[in-house]
Amino acid sequence: MKIQNFIKSKKGIAAICVLLVLVLVIGIIYSQSNRTEEVTYRETKVQYGNLTVGITEDGTVDIGTVEQVFELDMSALQRTDTSSDSTSSSIEDTMRGIVLPGGGMTNSGGGGNNMFSQIFSMAGGTDYTTTGDDSSLEIAEVAVSVGQQVEAGDVLYYLEEESVAGLEEELQSNVEKARADLDVVYADQVLSKQTAEITYKSNAAYGSYAQTEYHTSIQNQQNTITEKQEALDKARVSLNRYEEQLAQAATDYEEALVVLKNSEWSRDNTGKWNDTYSYVSYFQLAQNAQSNADTLETKKEQLEKNVEQAVQNVETCENELNAAKRTLESLKLSARQTYDLRVLAYDTAQENYDITLAYLEDEAAEQEKVYAETLEKWDEYSSHISDNAVLSKYSGVITSVDLAAGDSIATNSTLITLYDMEEVSMTVTVDESDMDDIALGTKANISFTAYPEDIFEASVTEIADAATDSYGNVTVDVTITMQGDVSGLFQGMTGEITFITRESKDVLYVSNRAVTREGTKSYVKVMDANGNITKQEITTGFSDGVNTEVVEGLKEGDVVLIESRVSE
Repeated sequence: MKIQNFIKSKKGIAAICVLLVLVLVIGIIYSQSNRTEEVTYRETKVQYGNLTVGITEDGTVDIGTVEQVFELDMSALQRTDTSSDSTSSSIEDTMRGIVLPGGGMTNSGGGGNNMFSQIFSMAGGTDYTTTGDDSSLEIAEVAVSVGQQVEAGDVLYYLEEESVAGLEEELQSNVEKARADLDVVYADQVLSKQTAEITYKSNAAYGSYAQTEYHTSIQNQQNTITEKQEALDKARVSLNRYEEQLAQAATDYEEALVVLKNSEWSRDNTGKWNDTYSYVSYFQLAQNAQSNADTLETKKEQLEKNVEQAVQNVETCENELNAAKRTLESLKLSARQTYDLRVLAYDTAQENYDITLAYLEDEAAEQEKVYAETLEKWDEYSSHISDNAVLSKYSGVITSVDLAAGDSIATNSTLITLYDMEEVSMTVTVDESDMDDIALGTKANISFTAYPEDIFEASVTEIADAATDSYGNVTVDVTITMQGDVSGLFQGMTGEITFITRESKDVLYVSNRAVTREGTKSYVKVMDANGNITKQEITTGFSDGVNTEVVEGLKEGDVVLIESRVSE
């Protein structure tokens, strides 16, 4: 009875509790003494990369949209050929005043000596203009729908064949025509270069002996003057001689007349019968005097003619000499002009040749440009239309299809709208106190639960003005634009953004769980070739909270162990 009362009393209850506690403690001690602990190891590798820390916020993906517009200008694709000499005309204008081999100059009148005009007329090109036809294409069938994933090059619409065939044939014809025109320009260019080279060599050759040519021309005319002077001197000598002979003949004739007159007087005053002997003598003397006088008169008349002719000869020689002297002065002027032109041609031969070749190259380049434009138009056409179908230029998910069968596609028609994977962004609200480390261009890393092994890169592209919420908190909306391959993301996907405030690039790192520290030293556990686990000292650096930089002691790809303990 006493025992029952004791148990029911407060002291009894307390004693029982103490006893139960003792029993429990003894049981725990007994259990611990009989418990075993198992150690396990998991391998991890030393990696090479970047370690970062920063401000982390959650956000959702926002993918922009892009419209595919039918940019093919079908009117511009259709060209007509018109001959044009604008290029050669501008060349002729530039080439005016260039010295030609014959000593002349190029001119704008198309004269026979305008060699450069001939050169560039052979290189005339073709202008290509548009017809201005406002063409359109008719849709036969729509090949895509909203929500469909398309890749660049996929068919969007099939076209009515009739609306495509004519344009395609014209584009192909333009390419062939432009290629043929270009071949002609190339062929003409070869001939034109040869002509230009001949001109260059001619100018160089003429220039090289311009001085000799000048002196030769002057000397030849000087020789002519010398000849004319000698002829004049001879004519004057002959005149003097004839004049002297004439004077002597006149004197002799006058004396003969006196003798004749005296003989006739003696004859006439002597009796023919009284003094027959004397009369006969005077008669004979008079006859001889008459004969001598006649002879001298004839000689005097001939000498008078000779003098007259000699005077004409002197006058002629004087005129010829004066003409030769005038010719010399004129020749000096023209020869100097020719000499100057030769020297100019010689001095500018290389420059003119280079100019010629440059314009020929420009002409070829112009035609090459025309050919390239026709190819570009064909390529542009082919990039939009293939096998009577309009192709997608982008990859992504279609958000709207803007045309239907029977509609016409014209230039600038909107074809489809789809997500623009070039504009993938995320906008998060950041506390103002964290904005000291965030600015335009700040790098950020994004992780998504759907891609646990991947880190997506981005940078800050927009920072909104600060705003105050209803609780008085000041926040800022920050937008980041993602970079690299974002094809696996979709609208509204949630991700964790880390704005990088500190980063160690291109370092070795290992999981924090593999590193143990004893005092100031750090260790990792490794397994040797015999399977024994040993500690290896390493030097550590920066840590991002998950991984630790390894400065010394390990290399990339080394296997270290993460230790775990399991109790039983």
